[in-house]
Amino acid sequence: MPTAPDLLGRTAAAYLRKSRMEEGLDTEEVLRRHRQGLDECAQRHGLDIVAYYPEVVSGESLYARPQMLRLLEDVEAGRFDAVLCMDLDRLSRGRMKDQGIILDAFKDSGTLIVTPEKVYDLSDEIDDELAEFKTFMSRREYKIINKRLRRGLRRSIQDGCYVANAPYGYRKVTVDRRPTLEVYEPEARFVRIMYSMYANGYGCVAIANHVNAMGARPHRSDAFSRSSVAKILRSPTYIGKVVWDQKHHIKKNSRGNPKHITIYNPPEQWTITDGLHPPIVDEALYSKVQDIMAGRRHPAHNDGTIKSPLAGLVQCAHCGGNMQRMNMKGQPYLLCPKPGCCAAAKFELVEARILSHLADTLAQLRIEPPAHRQDLSPLEDALAAIAKELHTVQRQKARLHELLELGEYDLPTYRERMAAVRDKQLDLERRQEDARRRLEQAGAFAPPPQAHTIQTVWDAYWISDAAHRNALLHSVLERITYHKEKKTKPAEFQLVFTLKSH
Repeated sequence: MPTAPDLLGRTAAAYLRKSRMEEGLDTEEVLRRHRQGLDECAQRHGLDIVAYYPEVVSGESLYARPQMLRLLEDVEAGRFDAVLCMDLDRLSRGRMKDQGIILDAFKDSGTLIVTPEKVYDLSDEIDDELAEFKTFMSRREYKIINKRLRRGLRRSIQDGCYVANAPYGYRKVTVDRRPTLEVYEPEARFVRIMYSMYANGYGCVAIANHVNAMGARPHRSDAFSRSSVAKILRSPTYIGKVVWDQKHHIKKNSRGNPKHITIYNPPEQWTITDGLHPPIVDEALYSKVQDIMAGRRHPAHNDGTIKSPLAGLVQCAHCGGNMQRMNMKGQPYLLCPKPGCCAAAKFELVEARILSHLADTLAQLRIEPPAHRQDLSPLEDALAAIAKELHTVQRQKARLHELLELGEYDLPTYRERMAAVRDKQLDLERRQEDARRRLEQAGAFAPPPQAHTIQTVWDAYWISDAAHRNALLHSVLERITYHKEKKTKPAEFQLVFTLKSH
């Protein structure tokens, strides 16, 4: 393991991030003190700091920390000999999977981790185990703190005094040193109009148009829409209640979803208690509205999985919003949810047009190999098989992290099994490199990398489910702009494609 003299003259980066104990303090002041401490640490070790990565946002997930993502890219590129931080838990105290990604990046690149207390060289077995143990214990501490915070928040809600953001029709006040809400009449009158109109047979779109014409303006947009009116009509806040458990979250990539998903729970799963704030509508009117809403058609339940292969990919040329898949006339259509915007098209026609464009693009990218080229299919098949095995190994590593976090494995068992998986990964990577070298020596035909990616999409598309089809399309397409005039033939729509640069 390196000692202080061994670090003399080496290049380093400094990662700055507030700890949980420093929440509520001025971020700039905290990071300034951290930078001063790390500068002194670098001076003691003779390190030359060439870059600083100040994390001003706080997130449990690695993907919510842009400075850490930048740092990992530079670490994997071998830009630094060492990275300084105030403590190991500043690098990661989030999910076990994220901790594994971070530590593996430092270990594989040979980058040292330097704190004011210790220098960690992850190529050293003792340091590697100590780092894993410290990050594991940091994760445990993080979960305990979060549980305490949630218990305190739940107690505030059960006492009826919890206030986050004041809903439409209310504003925040403090009563007996407790935060609550009071009725804000300039907005509350529109809430009563919404409930009254719905109880008398009007729909959410008609109500939105009516209150917009009367001058009502929601807090976070320019005008009320169908969804914002429906949200107000469903909320027990307007009869003096406080609601908990209205939604839950599914993290990115946990169920094949390419991004974080928020799922709104049905009312029977909510936790409702009496609040300190006064109601705006009476319970009889509220109950009548709920009965009417229950008798009308509801959209399909969102369970966090992707149902549409084109989700988040196709944008309306008029308003720029994402086109949505919706069943109409017994079959799926792609339409813009904004009223009066682009005309809808049959979903299968749009999907077929996209795949046809990919096939045409692939044909243009393909360059025919020389006629005398030898048969390289065995080597190519071997490379494909190795790549598939490496993907399986990565999934095994992630699963081991999860089992450790769930308590299924103790630390010795986890280390033993992780060591076996890593050995297998190293062997596969050596075989992969050898196969690539032999292909190059044999004069293998190499079409543009983009062609390989599109070919993968084409080969795997029809044997994949909706979520994987969506991920495949996102791997080659940045976005698709959709336009269709009203009263035109079903196939008379235009798509403008923007391919991802590889």
